[in-house]
Amino acid sequence: MNQASVKRHYFLRSLILIGFTGLLAQLIITDRLGHYLAPRLHMFSYVTLGILLMLTLVSLRQAFLGATAYDCDCEDAHKLPRSLWRSVLVYGMFVLPLAMGFFMPDQILGSDVAEKRGITLLSNDVKKLAEVAGAANTPNTPTQSVTSLQGNSSHQGGEADPTASIPVRSNEQIRQKFSTTGLGDFYTDMAVSLYKQPVIMLDDKVFLDGLTTMELYAKEFAGKEIETLGFVYRQPDFTAHQFVVARFSVSCCTADANVFGVLVENDKGSKWAKDSWVKVRGKLEARTVAGYDMLVLRASKIEPVKPPKDPYVYYNYDTPVGNE
Repeated sequence: MNQASVKRHYFLRSLILIGFTGLLAQLIITDRLGHYLAPRLHMFSYVTLGILLMLTLVSLRQAFLGATAYDCDCEDAHKLPRSLWRSVLVYGMFVLPLAMGFFMPDQILGSDVAEKRGITLLSNDVKKLAEVAGAANTPNTPTQSVTSLQGNSSHQGGEADPTASIPVRSNEQIRQKFSTTGLGDFYTDMAVSLYKQPVIMLDDKVFLDGLTTMELYAKEFAGKEIETLGFVYRQPDFTAHQFVVARFSVSCCTADANVFGVLVENDKGSKWAKDSWVKVRGKLEARTVAGYDMLVLRASKIEPVKPPKDPYVYYNYDTPVGNE
């Protein structure tokens, strides 16, 4: 292969490397990397960016100052493509994903993916969700509903202060409520931290651990008021006033994403379109179906919100604070 052909190949490889370097740099600078990778892997992306920069410089050096022939000791295993169609095939495998990265918009995972993968609803799968949702709306179904363990939220003559009937308890008294299950200090601390809040805020940091904790202590958290946000997911067998406020959990990347959520009931639930993002506030009800305790959120307030910058949630293995 002559000198001009070798240099053309190196220039083309350099352009491809520049493209991948620019794409990764753009994702990092614009804070869009979280759409593809979990935060704990972002450091590896920074290292990858540095490696791509070095490879790009090496390739450019070869293009401008390199040898006049392509030398390789691997018995032609890595030889340069010698025909046009082979060059198009080889380099096209790199150019196509690069073009998709630059020109295709970022797509947040939603209901279509959730339907295929199934939703984990307080540590139970989508079939259990359908069973509980259906049983909650079937007459004469042996479903026990616990609306509140803290007293009524309203009285005759007007609406009462939601915190008026909540007894004041010390941290130790609350801890005794949860420490008899033998589930370990992490979930005990998490349960105490959540239970102390007048309104449990299931934000991004505690969404997954909070749902797991409330599933483990379903009866204890019945009647508690919570606020959270997520996208609307709805199954065909839901009634008009039911939907799930859901979030995707990412362990490494979006390829391993799982869906978690809370079943919501509200008289105007049907007005919220699939995949729209909402903030929901209301009280938890404990339902018992076939011997299983499950929490359902009876929403008193639902409002539209914009998707957060990072739409995914992650497990937080730090011990909850605020229990001193």
